[in-house]
Formats: sequence, C-alpha cells, structure tokens
Amino acid sequence: MGAIELVKPDERFIDEIRAYRQEYAYSGDLAAGDSNLLEFEDIRAWIAYSRSLEHKETLPNPDWVEATQYMLIDGDSSRILGMINLRHYLNSALANVGGHIGYEIRPSERQKGYAKIMLALCLDRCRDLGIERVLLTCDADNEASRRTIMACGGILDSTGFDINTGKEKERYWIEL
Repeated sequence: MGAIELVKPDERFIDEIRAYRQEYAYSGDLAAGDSNLLEFEDIRAWIAYSRSLEHKETLPNPDWVEATQYMLIDGDSSRILGMINLRHYLNSALANVGGHIGYEIRPSERQKGYAKIMLALCLDRCRDLGIERVLLTCDADNEASRRTIMACGGILDSTGFDINTGKEKERYWIEL
C-alpha cells in the first residue's frame, strides 16, 4: 500500500467511484460522508454536485452550508478506502445532529484503521479553514465511530435523539 491521501473527487477516479458506489449499495449500509453518492447513477454528475457544495452561490439548497467532499485514496492503487465530507461551519441542524464532518469507510476496508487516518487528515483541512473546534456526531450504538472520534481527541459533550431517525446520538468536540 502506498501513500494514503485525501483527494477531491474528479474524473480520474470515475471507475473507482462507480465501484465504491456499487459496493456501498450492495452493503445496505447508510452512507454518512459521500454527498449522496448513492442517489447518482451518473458519476460525472455526482462529481459536479459534490463540487457545487463548496461555494455558497452554487449550493443546491439555501439551508445548507458549504462543504468539501474528499475521498481517502490508496496512492498506489487509486482505490477509494473511504469518503469524508467537511462542512465549513455549523448551522442549527448540523450543531444538533450532523456536525462538521461525516465519514464512511468502504465496507471491504473496515477494521483496518483507515477511519482514524482519514479523520486525522480531515482535521488538518479543518485547521486550514480556521476551524478551531470540530463537532462530530455518531449514533450511540456505533462503537467503531465512537472509538475513531475519541482516538482523534474527541471529548463527549452530550447525548440526545435525532428527531428524524429516533436514534440516540452522541456529540463530540475536538479542539484543534
């Protein structure tokens, strides 16, 4: 395995994005960090959509905040190991449920330490944006996500319920 890096989606990765999407669709898992990839058959359209999230003027929904979509890539194989979405600031909805970052690891690549690597790399991007405190949330029953967040410095702030799903959520802050 070569260098692992965060990259923005682009056309160099179309076939790999398609394979990632297919694997996620077959897994039946809910995606949390891929800017709604499963809703797009056309990968080029998803790339354009994910780029539209980066600027206030091109946001598809006026209630959303600017966000940057990244993929965790194995530099040797160009295999996508995971995806992570960095929201540039919090609105009231994100302050309660979503947080600054949503992430997911490809089902076939889980339990290999990639989530911690990906989150740590994304925290560097947070610093670049001037974010000093990063909010992450996870389902209370998601032990893997909890361990990842805590391994990267997350401190439990509170627990509550997501009114949309009824699931118990935990809120963590990471000081940068």
